[in-house]
Amino acid sequence: MFGPQTGYFAPQLLMLQELQGPGISARGASFAGLGMYIELGRGQDYAWSATSASQDVTDTYAVELCQDSTHYLFHGQCVPMEKLERTNSWSPTLADSTPAGSYRMQVWRTAYGPVEYRATVGGKAVAYTQLRSSYRHEADSIIGFQELNDPGFVHDAASFQLATRDINYTFNWFYADSRQTAYYNSGTNPVRAAGVDASFPVWARAQYDWQGWDPTYNTATYTPPAQHPQSVDQDYYVSWNNKQAPGYTSATFGNGSVHRADLLNDRVKALVKAGGVTRSSLAKAMEDAALTDLRGEDVLPDLLQVIGSAPVTDPQEATAVQQLTTWLAAGAKRHPAATGSQTYANADAVRVMDAWWPLLVQGEFQPGLGSDLYNALAADLTIDESPSAGHGPTGSHAGSSFQYGWWSYTDKDLRSVLGQNVQGPLGQRYCGAGVLSACRDMLLSTLKQAAATPAATVYPGDDTGCAAGDQWCADSIVQRPLGGIGDDRIGWQNRPTFQQVVEFPGHR
Repeated sequence: MFGPQTGYFAPQLLMLQELQGPGISARGASFAGLGMYIELGRGQDYAWSATSASQDVTDTYAVELCQDSTHYLFHGQCVPMEKLERTNSWSPTLADSTPAGSYRMQVWRTAYGPVEYRATVGGKAVAYTQLRSSYRHEADSIIGFQELNDPGFVHDAASFQLATRDINYTFNWFYADSRQTAYYNSGTNPVRAAGVDASFPVWARAQYDWQGWDPTYNTATYTPPAQHPQSVDQDYYVSWNNKQAPGYTSATFGNGSVHRADLLNDRVKALVKAGGVTRSSLAKAMEDAALTDLRGEDVLPDLLQVIGSAPVTDPQEATAVQQLTTWLAAGAKRHPAATGSQTYANADAVRVMDAWWPLLVQGEFQPGLGSDLYNALAADLTIDESPSAGHGPTGSHAGSSFQYGWWSYTDKDLRSVLGQNVQGPLGQRYCGAGVLSACRDMLLSTLKQAAATPAATVYPGDDTGCAAGDQWCADSIVQRPLGGIGDDRIGWQNRPTFQQVVEFPGHR
């Protein structure tokens, strides 16, 4: 069972199609306008799919300016930037009555990629550029997709991995037939110069260039296929934008002791341990994970353990603790109380969790980090991505949730304060300055504040039609209109937009 989260639109970004012809036999989904080959689907006796991997193949360079703002130093010579311009225009449609208009886009490009920002470093005027290894090679991956669609090319796990090697985008690719399963992490991973940290900008100077970099064609020396994360016939695979393998990470933050992939892994692991995994049991596990609040399942037990280190005597605090405890025992779900209902089961507990999370994170980390550093980190690293938060790259009403947040920081810190052994602990204990009683006091005070926060404040109305205080609507998925016909909103679920459930009875 596999598929990608691509958001929700009307019509959808993905289209289903079947392609048959010489050297091609495939059925599945492709992005509209890119349907030359099936991108996610199945062949005659095998299937494949992908999730975003996000390993870092993009570097930021500080390009020194010379003469004026449109010239820069390249390997000791002052050269002009290339100016790229495009004018976009539009006219009213059935879906959008905006009056006709146009605008002009302008981008300055250097050998180190397009200019993103401008600044000064040590008094020197610089332009910050971003160079991606697949830049100007976006169409090259069509070779890999052609091979995936070709039954004469793909016939087992090894040939599948050969095909995905020819895809330069950063994806986790998965394969299944009646005999084998396989995984391969694609992408042209540049070999960086010694001492370069991909998390920080570097000077646009020859000693910091990618190894073997040819600026004319933007090609370089890439890590060989053998060094890419990959496997064949692993016991089982779980992928939800988590780390590809031990020793690897992604360009974004969010990996750690608590990750949304845990919602899947815990359920699949239990199925495998019990034996006899079926299509229906696997689908049920996925659907259960899709309705679960990650904070509630994996962090709330830590929070309640700290609070439970002493009796709770305040009636309001005790009520909130009991609501959260009951919700946790029910599986920390965000789902309607009955079929067709638009009212959540344990609605008050869900509201309290949504109001409490930003308060407890601030109370836990701001004293130790200081206001300036905490505010800077919180502005750059999303604290929360609950369904209604509207944070993270997907925004609100998009379905995808709990990918980015301070779940791992909170989990590790609380377990340290509790005196538990923590693998890869934080540099210091933050909650209550490491004192359990002070940490507990902070959690209770913020919990009391959250419990007193009305639903209309936690879930303010928005321009999609949700009234203030409507919890179900705040979480709901909106099918963003791309044409003249729209679709109704649906209840929240955190799962792929398109999924395959496959089981092959035999093989060629």
